[in-house]
Amino acid sequence: MEQFSRIIVPVDGSEGSIRASDFASNLSETLGVPLVLTHVIPLTPESVMGMSQLDKSEIERVQHQRAQGVITSVREGMNHTAENVEEVVLSGDPAEEILHYIRSNSGALVVMGRRGLSPVKTLMLGSVSDKVLRGTENTVILVS
Repeated sequence: MEQFSRIIVPVDGSEGSIRASDFASNLSETLGVPLVLTHVIPLTPESVMGMSQLDKSEIERVQHQRAQGVITSVREGMNHTAENVEEVVLSGDPAEEILHYIRSNSGALVVMGRRGLSPVKTLMLGSVSDKVLRGTENTVILVS
């Protein structure tokens, strides 16, 4: 088996990202490599519209507070927590930011949740996981 330098897990707080994080945590311990929980703050007009009365620094504070909440909820939802866990918060388009981060970590394994909300949708990937899977040369594991 290829030796990976780290395991990157993009998280959004969904059940799929919690399952992926739990799987990756066990794998991280087995392989003895760091686990990196990565959350992307989406910078879309819709994401900041409700905060339009705030100044830029206040918007950034609120967004990072929400990001930390997502990472905390993922950690709490995991059955197993690796000892060597890093947290990375990025901002921008989720798929693009994840791909950019992965490209800067070429030896990393990527573990992601797969969207599957109904019997029909379980046959399809979520848009972010699909874009990441198609846009990287790194090994990617999708967790259902």
